[in-house]
Amino acid sequence: MGKLGKYLQGYVKIRLESPMPERFLSLCVHNQISLWNLKNTGLYYEMELSVKDYFQINSFRRKTQSRILLLEKHGLPFFFQKNKKRKAFFLGIILGIMLLYGCSLFIWDIQIYGNHYYTRETVLETLEAFHVKDGTRKKNIDCQDIAAHIRASFPQVVWVSAKIQGTCLIIQLKENEDSYSEDISKETMESWDLASEKDGTVVKIITRKGRPLVKAGQTCKAGDVLVSGRLEILDNDSQIQRYEYVKADADIKLLTEYSYYDEFSLQHQVKVYNEEEKRYGLLRFFDWEFSLWKNKENHADIYRTLHPVYLTSSFCLPVSYGSIHVVPYTVEKQYYTKKEAEAIAQKHFQVFLENLASQKIQIQNHQITTSVTSTKCISKGKLQVIQKAGKPVPVEKIQEKEGKTPQ
Repeated sequence: MGKLGKYLQGYVKIRLESPMPERFLSLCVHNQISLWNLKNTGLYYEMELSVKDYFQINSFRRKTQSRILLLEKHGLPFFFQKNKKRKAFFLGIILGIMLLYGCSLFIWDIQIYGNHYYTRETVLETLEAFHVKDGTRKKNIDCQDIAAHIRASFPQVVWVSAKIQGTCLIIQLKENEDSYSEDISKETMESWDLASEKDGTVVKIITRKGRPLVKAGQTCKAGDVLVSGRLEILDNDSQIQRYEYVKADADIKLLTEYSYYDEFSLQHQVKVYNEEEKRYGLLRFFDWEFSLWKNKENHADIYRTLHPVYLTSSFCLPVSYGSIHVVPYTVEKQYYTKKEAEAIAQKHFQVFLENLASQKIQIQNHQITTSVTSTKCISKGKLQVIQKAGKPVPVEKIQEKEGKTPQ
């Protein structure tokens, strides 16, 4: 019997004073009476047993001429007996159980995993528009509908799993990190051409499906078709018999130019923190928040932290605790020096280069000039890059002549 079972049934601690303790213990073993925490002090024995077994050992006491003293009482039956006059206490327990049961019917925590491209706040706003948020009844939530709604709202998401555990809604996402930006209408097209998005020179073209219209070294304009999805089927006389339309597929590298322009003012505002940080306790119960913070500061950085309360790993309560950190500051106007402005302009340009690199665009060379006037800093120039090309566009279909039967 485990500790919980002993507590629920109730148990007692007794002292046995007997001239024949061995016979008394043998009678207990023979009648399958469980004893635990048995101790021999030399003059007497102390042990623990269940309430049910305690009332069965009276006959053993008479047979062995023993004396039994009741030392301690433990367990739920004795707790109720001791507090039977405290009606408000038991009423509170019943109301607490009812409250916990009521809370178990709702969702109080939405956990999102696997999101990198889309922020947690963006996903939560989309779910709220779909009437899914903290406090939503679990019976009104359809996990399959939620997964379908997320896939429809976020094209970058290729796989979604939604499930309910306790009072938590757990959503796992998988995003297509290597996806190339293409027209969404591609999914509805049966065939397409690959067209150039920018002016440039074709560096490399490897065609897997379709008919290439350009070669390496040729120039093209934005909108020009690079690989046609319309295939010409010829007869024995090299005459066009019919056309077939496919989804053009090719690896195309294009040498093109990007223009760069960045401008910012030398005047800027600086936060000066003169006062000490202030911290206030925060308690949230359902949609109500309780805190001593009154939001009197005109200029302050405010940080909020909230920690939900869990009964188990999947049973979240509508109660959260945390704190509000308030850091007051004053605003002062300052001006960048020429050296500082050039350093900032260089950082902006590095961010621009990192964004291009994240899109797998190779930078060949660049010519960027930075000038600093009395009021602003301007950086501009051009970059030569090699990037992937070939945007799917609808195929221009040709009406075939009547009476011509495809072979």
